[in-house]
Parts: sequence; structure tokens; C-alpha cells
Amino acid sequence: MKHILLVDDDTSVLSILVSALSDFHLTVARDPDEALAAAARVDALDLVITDYLMPSITGAELIARIREQRPQLKALIVTGHSAILDNEAPDWWIREPHLAKPFRVQALRDMVTALIGAASDVPAVSD
Repeated sequence: MKHILLVDDDTSVLSILVSALSDFHLTVARDPDEALAAAARVDALDLVITDYLMPSITGAELIARIREQRPQLKALIVTGHSAILDNEAPDWWIREPHLAKPFRVQALRDMVTALIGAASDVPAVSD
């Protein structure tokens, strides 16, 4: 089963994420420090979904720190500040998949599936 780390300091957003992605193995973090600790202790991690603007560090900084140990980790940034980031267009914003808050649950699920596949995708075995 695919494993996703969910990071947001807004518990209502976390609740929506958990509900929308309940068929995946989920680890929930309420701030970047909790997310870094979780990422360090889990063996397999397929995706991190993080808010952009949080206490202590941004979602972009969080992704960069996790990727120091997991360079191939897929990431999705969800933010209520997409209009500002679209105008400023920092390199990471252009490079990383992102989703504007508020988002439709189906849009979230579609993006997750595009990034890592379905919850229980099993790689095909070749002969």
C-alpha cells in the first residue's frame, strides 16, 4: 500500500486530507518538526503532501529537508497562497506539483494518482 505523509497546521485541512485519502497508508503531522521526525522514522514513503505556509519553515523548505535523505520522494504542495506564488513564480513553485486551497477532493485524488498511482498499485512482474 502506498504511504503518504500529510503535513498541515490546520486540523480541518488535515481532516479533509485524511478522509479523501483514506485508502492510502497515511502518517499525519501537524507541523514541520513533527513531519521531519515522522519522515525519519518510517521506512517507505511515497509522497509528502504539505501546506506551504506553516510555523518555522515553509512547505518548500520542508520538502527540501526531507529530500536530503529521500531525494526521489514525490511531493505535492497545497496552499491558500497560490495567486501570490503564481505571480512570484519561485523555482520550486514551477517545479513542484501544487494545488490551490480550497480544492475539490477529486482534484486532490487525481493529482495523487498521477504522482504515485492508486493506493494499492502493485508493480508488474516481468518474466
